[in-house]
Amino acid sequence: MCSHADAMDAKDTTHQFTLRQLQIFWAVAQSRSLTRAAKQLDVRQPSISQQLSRMEHQLGGKLIRYVGNELRLTPAGEFLLAEAGGILEAVDRASAGLNEYFEGVRSQLTVGALPSIARNIVAPAFARMRRDHPGYVLDLAEVTPREAREQLNGRLFDAAVMSDYSEGTGQGLRRVEILGDRQLLAVPRHMPDLSTIADLTRDLPAEALDTMNRTARYAFGSEHTARVTAWYERLLPDSGATLRCRTFESALAFVEEGQGVAIVPELSVRQGPRLLFDVALYDLGLPVRQTVLLTPFQTARMPSIVALEAALKAASAGLEPLETRPIPAFVRQSDLGPAGASDANLYAPPSGP
Repeated sequence: MCSHADAMDAKDTTHQFTLRQLQIFWAVAQSRSLTRAAKQLDVRQPSISQQLSRMEHQLGGKLIRYVGNELRLTPAGEFLLAEAGGILEAVDRASAGLNEYFEGVRSQLTVGALPSIARNIVAPAFARMRRDHPGYVLDLAEVTPREAREQLNGRLFDAAVMSDYSEGTGQGLRRVEILGDRQLLAVPRHMPDLSTIADLTRDLPAEALDTMNRTARYAFGSEHTARVTAWYERLLPDSGATLRCRTFESALAFVEEGQGVAIVPELSVRQGPRLLFDVALYDLGLPVRQTVLLTPFQTARMPSIVALEAALKAASAGLEPLETRPIPAFVRQSDLGPAGASDANLYAPPSGP
């Protein structure tokens, strides 16, 4: 005669699924691509397809379907996506707590960041966190914005600190503004002072004019590439691309060598209060580049993420704007951008929630 426990064990379990299957479903649902999900989770795409098929078979219905080449969620898939966030958040909290018990680690944070943001904001923010919580451990990865979003959606990063010039935040990610970052014109140190120059062609020596018309352009594959090109066309209509590069630091090295000029965000030039490159810097009055904290919505309330957000804002508030030369006369006449970008409170954290 079967016991009650035996009867329970014998019940149909076809509507169950594993945590790994849920993580795979989450990555696919967020990225809307099996290929991107496989990359995020560092597994082969056939394995992703097999796990999803097995999960759908166990549940007894479809979670994902294709319309043409577009991956879409079924109503059941939309329901599971809404529930999955809370489930995975609970698992993350449990894992963090067990790490504290078994490994003596209060919490390990895996954070992606651009290099300039990592050294100027994330590093001092983490130092603040460790003063209050010495057990925190940081795994810091210097990555592109696209890589950061993929790793966040694949749940391989806890957070990312990026610029808002990077193709939006992506689905399923919470965005918190941290600080504004001025756009500056970097020119070789030996150049004449541009502050009072109203007409480059008329007022600059031929050699200096030639330097001004050699510019560093960016190959980011993002909206910021087009934005900088448009600024050059307005600011330096006779200029051309002498350098194409993928980091602001490479552009600044080009300027330091006297090879041309570059439009760069302020954080790329500095290490805290120190200049990293021997260049002259001019304010341009352009809209600031906003630095943002990105986290999955379901982990935003975790104590480690709350502590990181507070520390990032505090570190940003303590970062004073660099002393730069004023907006040149020829820039003001070009109507390049709105004034007010050089406000003294530029590095204060945004007000409001």
